[in-house]
Amino acid sequence: MAPPILSRLSFSGEVRAGRTIEARWICNHPMETGFRVDDAGQRIARHIITLVQCRLNGQLILQATPGTGWSSPAYLAFSLVVPEQGGTVVVSWLDDQGTQGQVGKRLVLLP
Repeated sequence: MAPPILSRLSFSGEVRAGRTIEARWICNHPMETGFRVDDAGQRIARHIITLVQCRLNGQLILQATPGTGWSSPAYLAFSLVVPEQGGTVVVSWLDDQGTQGQVGKRLVLLP
């Protein structure tokens, strides 16, 4: 069994109600395009992320269907407005081999 593919979610900016912050997601996925060959001349199998979904308090706020253009590690940054009650941001992903992952982080409001 392959080891899990790790990912991390962080925020940039003051997490205050009504403010716009930047969420940054990074995933240690191999993102192999299927176009490269190894030293023996054999094509390296394609292994890419095919779907990324970002949810704020359970509501879908961003969906991406990346192709072979993302390099490894996969990186996505997006802006969001912090809700009055705070909440949780969850980023989930799926790749073309059926592997999936998810990472979430609470929006802890500053006083």
